[in-house]
Amino acid sequence: MKLNKRVIQLWVVAVTVVTVLCTALSASAESDAARMGATAMNPGSRLGGVERTNVGVFKVLIYGNSIALHGPKADIGWTNNWGMAASAPEKDFAHLVVAGLEAKRGEKADFRIRNLAFLERNFTTEIATVAEIAEDAKWAPDYVVIAIGENVAGIDTSNAPAYRRFLADLARPFASSPKRPKIVMRSPFWMNAAKAKCTAEAAADVGAVYVDAGQLGFKNENKAIGLFSHGGVANHPGDLGMRRLADLILSGFESGKGSRQ
Repeated sequence: MKLNKRVIQLWVVAVTVVTVLCTALSASAESDAARMGATAMNPGSRLGGVERTNVGVFKVLIYGNSIALHGPKADIGWTNNWGMAASAPEKDFAHLVVAGLEAKRGEKADFRIRNLAFLERNFTTEIATVAEIAEDAKWAPDYVVIAIGENVAGIDTSNAPAYRRFLADLARPFASSPKRPKIVMRSPFWMNAAKAKCTAEAAADVGAVYVDAGQLGFKNENKAIGLFSHGGVANHPGDLGMRRLADLILSGFESGKGSRQ
């Protein structure tokens, strides 16, 4: 029996659609870090951090992951201890945000930068049980940046409420503090619509400013491609991407919205 040309065309289209859907469903279970070849980042179970204290007039707290802070790891070709993959500490987004706030205020800042990758991978953790978060809340920052999500596994209708609650619970100790810091929450650098939606909703829930970084991560010019042999490192923001991330976050603080109104 011969199949006419139209039937064959429809069959090809159907097979293509099914293949794409199956691929998307398979990928949805992965973290964006896995999609970008960056699963070797952020080893261990500590919420590691760096800080500068007792020199500033105001305080800045930045929650991130390897994009904010990553220590040396020889097997992936990363030998630094700052935001991957900036060329120097003063060029990563976290330090640029601090510098931008200092320039605006004309005052020196104390800061804390933490890598929360372990919590990203375990986002059902009760935030109230995390000692570092409680300690940071007592530290009483004036500005808070929550810039995470890349290491969170695939988000769909089954786990989106838990992830949204996790993000809101992460911000709430600061949003509800008497100091009322300004809080900016950004979507993942590697574009992910489901995570961006959860981040925006969590920000609205706690009165934080939401900024969308997905368009930045979509462009290779914002990455360190060609500068590192390891694909996972190279997919992190380079100096241009870091500058643009910082500008985005600083614009959030400039918006006049957020907890401190």
